[in-house]
Amino acid sequence: MTIIADIHENSQVKSKQFPQILALCSASIAGFASGNLFSFASPAIPKLLTEDYNFTIEQASYLTVIPPLAMIVSSPIFCLLIDKIGRKRTLLLSGLFHIASWLCVAFTKNIAVFYVSRIFSGLSDANVFSALPTYIAEVTTPKVRSRYGNALVLFMFSGQFLVNCVGFYLSIPNTAFVLITFPVLFLITFIFMPETPYYLIMIGDEKSAEKCLQRLRGMGDVQKEITQLKCDVERQLSERGHFKDLFLIASNRKALLIANVARALQQFGGMSSLVTYSQYIFMQTGGSISSGHAAMIFSGILAFVNIFINILTDKFGRKNSMIISCAGSGLALFSMSTYFYLQVNTAVDLSKITWFPVLASVLYVLVSSLGLGIVPTVMMGEIFSTSIRKHATMVTNMIFGVFLCTVTKFFQFLMTSYGLWVPFLFFSLCCFVGIVLSYFVIPETKGRTLEQIQQNLKGNKQGI
Repeated sequence: MTIIADIHENSQVKSKQFPQILALCSASIAGFASGNLFSFASPAIPKLLTEDYNFTIEQASYLTVIPPLAMIVSSPIFCLLIDKIGRKRTLLLSGLFHIASWLCVAFTKNIAVFYVSRIFSGLSDANVFSALPTYIAEVTTPKVRSRYGNALVLFMFSGQFLVNCVGFYLSIPNTAFVLITFPVLFLITFIFMPETPYYLIMIGDEKSAEKCLQRLRGMGDVQKEITQLKCDVERQLSERGHFKDLFLIASNRKALLIANVARALQQFGGMSSLVTYSQYIFMQTGGSISSGHAAMIFSGILAFVNIFINILTDKFGRKNSMIISCAGSGLALFSMSTYFYLQVNTAVDLSKITWFPVLASVLYVLVSSLGLGIVPTVMMGEIFSTSIRKHATMVTNMIFGVFLCTVTKFFQFLMTSYGLWVPFLFFSLCCFVGIVLSYFVIPETKGRTLEQIQQNLKGNKQGI
């Protein structure tokens, strides 16, 4: 009887979590669509260098640079919109940008129109990174967030995998026609999802917040949580929330430092560069595995691993996951750098281990996913107070755009000027530095409410 009772209780818990998971997954389709566009350059660049398009590698490299530049410029707009029109309505706009981007790709062979497409991609990135982590953090309980909070990362990596598959086998226009279905699906499903209780309480609509919370929790009596949420939001909103307070208040400065160190480690750890240039990298290695299939293996394992990686991240915690991830990624990248150096600069016969770059990239995926791939994105929705969140998200997204733009262009410059071994050596050294930074900067947030995290940043350990 006890076993039956336990099963019944677990079933009830799952049923109460399902509405949150549904909202989280529907919202994360926007992340999937962003992943499609983010990695579009990987299968597209080899095709754009052919006679059909006849672009140069220099021209094609700007396909990776323009989106982060557009994200830098537009981030302030979307960070203001999440408080003006709400998290849900702001996020819905991303679907329109995704559709516009694919339409540009589908109907042109002009490099200027491709650049316009990438501007729309950057606008959608600014939107998604501003609204989606906040939406996920505010509609889920700590337990659900710990278990399923990697949905955004999982959906983005899955989107990157799909574009490598579709883009390898289909022409660029046909790829656009296939992948445009996902932002359409996002708009159709997400329009029926609820707004976050946090936002509704912020604008004084307590009745709607209660109905929203009842729907998300799958239960009628949510008065206790509403009272607590109202108290938390009122306390956070009572704090100074001007832009300058992001830098003047110690807890806000600390949160800003944490967010940007985590993002810097992620980008200077090489993840974005390897994702966007994966097919071109494997094409240069001249291995026995085709560049397209190697890129599929790389992005496919990246997506698959993230189905389960949240279990390990939750077990080890945010800090330890980042430390382990930086150490493992550094070793994997250093081994790839060594291989490429020996291949170009020595007479060492590597013909029997041409598969090594693919193996090393798989190992890199496994260890980078544990921390570098997931922790920076998850923490973005956790560590900022409600009163300062729009300003903090704006600043961190703009800095993230700078990181992304700088790193991807720097990777292309080092690769074409000095050979593949140089950027891989640079990224590996950054990962080793990341071990130290993770230990001293990254806090532990697993299993904590947003209010508990705020108290921890203030140095108040009570209730944690």
